[in-house]
Amino acid sequence: MIVLRLLIVAVLVAVAALALAWIITGNRAYLRHIGRVLRFTLVVGAVAALFFVVERLVLR
Repeated sequence: MIVLRLLIVAVLVAVAALALAWIITGNRAYLRHIGRVLRFTLVVGAVAALFFVVERLVLR
């Protein structure tokens, strides 16, 4: 569980840094990177959630 919390913090830091870079430079490539980071986070979150559900069902 602590690993997921650390990953969430890392994602928030990455998104904040990319947003700041976009604000400073105006380069739209940073917005695309934010989208990729968020999509990756959603996929990893869904896989982790499925893992926890399967673990609960198996350990019942």
